[in-house]
Amino acid sequence: MNNLFQDLLQKFFLKRMLNQKQASPETIKSYRDTFRIYIEYLDTVHKCPPHKIGLEHMEAEWILGFLEYLNQKRGNQAKTINNRLAAIHAFLHFMSFEKPEYSATIQRSLMIPFQKAEKRQLGFLTKEEIDAFLGACSMKEALGRRDRMMILILYNTGIRVSELISLRCKDVIFDGSGTAGYINVMGKGRKERNIPLWKTTATYIKKYIEEHGLKPDEKLFINHTGDELTRSGVRYRIDCLKKKAQKIIPRLESKKISPHTFRHSTALHLLQSGVDISTIAIWLGHESINTTHKYMEADIEMKQRILEKIAEPSVSRYRYKPSKDILSFLASL
Repeated sequence: MNNLFQDLLQKFFLKRMLNQKQASPETIKSYRDTFRIYIEYLDTVHKCPPHKIGLEHMEAEWILGFLEYLNQKRGNQAKTINNRLAAIHAFLHFMSFEKPEYSATIQRSLMIPFQKAEKRQLGFLTKEEIDAFLGACSMKEALGRRDRMMILILYNTGIRVSELISLRCKDVIFDGSGTAGYINVMGKGRKERNIPLWKTTATYIKKYIEEHGLKPDEKLFINHTGDELTRSGVRYRIDCLKKKAQKIIPRLESKKISPHTFRHSTALHLLQSGVDISTIAIWLGHESINTTHKYMEADIEMKQRILEKIAEPSVSRYRYKPSKDILSFLASL
């Protein structure tokens, strides 16, 4: 690999992403995969082996070809392609600081626009549907009791699945009575936030920790083999609970439900309960309130659909008879 490109890429990850920005492991993984795929693309499509890659390969023509490759050969959708382009943009900004002599090349590459992604309708669960998920957890089995705690925390706090599986027992702080408290979460960008717990959630977590004799530094969620619960493990358990819950509420069968669905549901229910949007943004750990604004839009859309189902009131028509002389009408205004 060209020494200049190699050195700059390593500095980008070690100096900018890890040290300065303190990016989350998920962001690092996403950016790493972008450049791994880009290097493979240059090698396989353009016969440019890794050791020959230079900063000139960050010119717009190469990047545009890569984006087309992602779409045509890898079958990536607009959202994934935009994520790859965002990683490249971040590197280009770092490159402009470290190598200003490449500014003309960088500015042209930064002008590559993001693709217009289809706006997906956010998925939500009603309180009744969440209760069905809780009811699907068998309290006679250790796995069922753990799953119930998982659903309670997901809905109560609205945390991301990565934040959920990272929780340690010491991250749950109880008051003196043990019936109330909050969870300390390390979110994106290594930013901490505290999220309050309902009394029922706090009491349940405390009993679960005591039942399993968990120590403060131990992970709160472990799987049936005693290892740490993974993202795929959470998704699998939610799929299992959904199959049971849809026997109670059949409409759940047609819903696509993931751990993030509970996060959406928390945000929407907070909004509908009168919590202001800035508080919800802090609650969810959003860097920008614009991210939280999508829940306001979703709430308005839901209300609009309900309104359309209600018959409009019968009112007499307003009949307007235009003046024969429109100029006279305008003059009278």
